Amino acid sequence: MGYHIFLISRDNFDLCAERGVYGATQVHDSPKAGQTNAEIISSFAVIKPGDFAFFYVRNTGVYGLWKITSWPFYDLKPLWSDDLRPVRVCFEPVIRTFSVPVAMADILDLRDKGKLWTFDLGAMTRKTHHPITTAEGKELMRLLLRNNPVFIEAKPLGNPYVPYEKAPLPVDLECDKRGRLRYEGYLNGWFARAFACGRLKELLGECRDYLNYVPTSFNKMMDMFLTHVTTIDSVDILHKFTCMELKTGTVLEEHLNQIIKYENWLTRKLADGDAEMVQSVLVGFDFDERVLEYWRKRKTIEEKTVRLITYRVDHQKADLLLQEVSD
Repeated sequence: MGYHIFLISRDNFDLCAERGVYGATQVHDSPKAGQTNAEIISSFAVIKPGDFAFFYVRNTGVYGLWKITSWPFYDLKPLWSDDLRPVRVCFEPVIRTFSVPVAMADILDLRDKGKLWTFDLGAMTRKTHHPITTAEGKELMRLLLRNNPVFIEAKPLGNPYVPYEKAPLPVDLECDKRGRLRYEGYLNGWFARAFACGRLKELLGECRDYLNYVPTSFNKMMDMFLTHVTTIDSVDILHKFTCMELKTGTVLEEHLNQIIKYENWLTRKLADGDAEMVQSVLVGFDFDERVLEYWRKRKTIEEKTVRLITYRVDHQKADLLLQEVSD
C-alpha cells in the first residue's frame, strides 16, 4: 500500500473529486520534451490499485482521502478545459468525508520536524504527482482526523469517470545501437512498475515503500528510495533503506560519488548513524573501471559496498534483464 500527493488547482480539484480521476499533462514545446515526458510517466508508474491519495490544492492545503482504483493508464478522452492530461489514474473516496484540509502551516511544520521530508513543493513543476512514505501518509491522515473529529460517511462519486482508451502507460524500451535505453526516465519507470507489481524481491528484498524522484538536501533528486519493513507477530520492524541511482549508459565516478552522498545523508537523517541500515545500488548499462576499482577496495576495506547492477533489454519480452556484478 502506497501513499501519494497530487498537485492541483482549485477548479481542477473540484472536477477530479467529482469524477474520480486525476491526470498529468505531457510536454511538446521543449527541447527536453522526450526526457520530461519519460519522467512524468515514470512518476505515475509507482501507483497501484489500493494505494491512498491526497490532493495538495494550491494556496489552500492538503485534502484527503481517496483510494486508487486503477493502474495508471493513458487516455486521450477530453476532460479538462485547459489541457488534455492523458497520463491518468482513477480513485474513489474512502473511510469518511474530510471537509477541512491540512493547512499549509501544518505541512510546513511537518517539514521542519522532518516528518514530511519527501514532499518538496519546489520540485513539483511539470511532475505533479509525488509519492510519499507510509509514515508520512499516516501523519497526514492523523491531521485530517484531528481537523475532522465528527464522522461523516464518504459520499460516492457524483459522476464517475469512464476511460475512453485506458491504454497501459507507454514505458518505452527503445534502445540505441549499443542496446542502451534512450531516456533515463523510462529506466526509472520500469523499476517503478516492477516494484508496484511486486517484482525484484529476490534481488533487493521485500520493500514497503518505493518512491522515485525523492528530494534531498543537495538540490538533487534521488532516483529511487525504498524502505524495508518486516512484520513479526503483528509488529512492523523497519530494518533497511535502499537508495538507487539509475543510468542508461556507463556509470561514472561522479555517479558513484552522488550515491555515496545519498547513502551518508540517509544514514544521518533516517538511520540514526547506523551505516549498515542503508544500502546503495547503482544501475547502468556498464561501469567505468574507476567505479569497479572503488567497489573492490571498499568491499575489502569496509566490508560494505555499493551494489552494482547491469541491465539489458529483452526485446522479445519487452522487459529488462538485470545482473549483479560479482567477484
